[in-house]
Amino acid sequence: MNKTGVLNSFRLIKGYTAWKTMDVFSWRTFIYLLVFSHLITPLVSLLVWQAVTSQEQSVGGWGSSQFLVYYLAIVMVRQLTVSYEHHMLGMNIYSGEVTNLLLKPHHLLYAVIGENLAVKIVSYTVSIPLIIGLWIWFTPENPPSILNIALFILTVINACILRFLWLYLLTLTAFWTEKTQSLVNTGEVAIFLIGGEAAPLFLIKGGFGDLLNHLPFYGMLGFPAETLTGTKGIAVSTGIALQYGWIFILLLLCSFVYKKGIKRYSALGG
Repeated sequence: MNKTGVLNSFRLIKGYTAWKTMDVFSWRTFIYLLVFSHLITPLVSLLVWQAVTSQEQSVGGWGSSQFLVYYLAIVMVRQLTVSYEHHMLGMNIYSGEVTNLLLKPHHLLYAVIGENLAVKIVSYTVSIPLIIGLWIWFTPENPPSILNIALFILTVINACILRFLWLYLLTLTAFWTEKTQSLVNTGEVAIFLIGGEAAPLFLIKGGFGDLLNHLPFYGMLGFPAETLTGTKGIAVSTGIALQYGWIFILLLLCSFVYKKGIKRYSALGG
C-alpha cells in the first residue's frame, strides 16, 4: 500500500470512528454496564490472592504487592482492550444490514475498526477514571518503573489488536451459524482461564505452562499485565515477538474466513 492508500485508509477509519462514536453514545448505558461487569472477576481474583499472600507469605516468588500490581494491571488491560464486535457486526450479518456495508467501495473491516474504536472511546470515559481511582485506593507499595510502564503501553496496544482480531474471527462465524454469541462467550472464557486472569500463568509449571505462555490468550491479557511487575513466564522480547506472530496468524485466518463467509452469504442471496 502506497502513501495515498495509507492516508485514505486513515481517513476512512477516522470518519467511521467519528460517526460511530455519536451512535454509540446513544446507547452508552449498555457500554457502561459492561465496563462495570468487567471489574468484578479481576477484583475478586485480587482479593483472593491478597488473602493467600497475607502475613508476608509469597506464592511463586510473588508477595502481596506483586499480586496487587498484577491484578490492577489485569483490570486495565481488560478495560483498555474491550471489544464488542459480536454485538454489532454479528447482528448486522443476521439482519442482512451487512449488505449495505458490502456495497461500499472499500473493505468491511474499515467500518468494523471504526465501530471498535468508537466503543473504546465511549467506554474509556468511565473505565479510565475507574482505573485511576483503583490505583489511588489500593496504592501499591512498589509502583512500576518508567521502563515497565513503557513496555506495558506497547504490549497493551498489541493486546488490543490481538483481542480485536480474535473476536472479529469468532464473529465472522455468523455467516454460518446463529450461535456466534456462544462461540464468543467460549472465547472470552478461554481468555479468562488460560490468559492469566484466573491465576498468573508462571504458577503453572512444566510443559503445559510453557504451552499456555505461547498461546495468543496470554498475549491478550496476562503478558501485558506482567510487564508492570516483571515477567516471569517468558522474556519480554519473546512475549512481544509472540504477540506480533499471533497478530499475523489471526490476520491470515480472518482474511480466509471472511472470504469464505462472503461467498456463502452471496450464494444464499444476502
